[in-house]
Order: sequence, then C-alpha cells, then structure tokens
Amino acid sequence: MADVVSILIKALAGGSLVVVFALLSESLAPKRFAGLFGAAPAVAIAGLAVTLVSKGVPDARDGTLGMVAGSAGMAAYACATVALLKRAPSLVSSSTGLLVWVAVAAAVAVPLL
Repeated sequence: MADVVSILIKALAGGSLVVVFALLSESLAPKRFAGLFGAAPAVAIAGLAVTLVSKGVPDARDGTLGMVAGSAGMAAYACATVALLKRAPSLVSSSTGLLVWVAVAAAVAVPLL
C-alpha cells in the first residue's frame, strides 16, 4: 500500500508542478527561457516532496543540499562554457565546462554535507 501512495504522490506532485512551471515559462520573454522552467525544477521539487514524505526530513535535507550544489555547478558551467566558446572549439569548451561544474559542485557540496 505504501508503494501506491508513493506513486500517487509522485504523480500529483510532478504533474501539478510541471503545469505550474509550464505556465511560468509561457509568461516569460524571450521564449528561449521556456525550456529552462519546463521540467527540471518541477521534477526536482516533486522528487524532494516524495523523499520528504517517504523517507523524512534528513534525507530530504541531503537531497536539497545536493540540488543546491548541482545548481551552483550548472551556473558555473554555463558561465565558463560561454566564455570558453569565444576562444576554443565547442568540444574543448564543453569538456572544460564540465570540469568546472564538477569542481564547483564539489566545493559547494563538501562543506554542506
């Protein structure tokens, strides 16, 4: 029975949050930002809600800190890759950006966890 409740919570949380973020993305201009708010935040928040209900606060806290570290790494990746694309080929730029992502995410995550 607990699995059914978990699946229902995932479906309700995920579905409703996808709708909310889709509405948000429709109101933004330019439309190239629409994909940014399409799925990732909704899935992250829905997953966090399910973790909170099924496993409790400590696991949800760890998940939240992981999301914070990952988002800091993603922002650093985007900044580094855009800067590098002006000087280097795309494969080199994206690969170097990935290393920046890992380094920043680790630098944020290690003190928090």
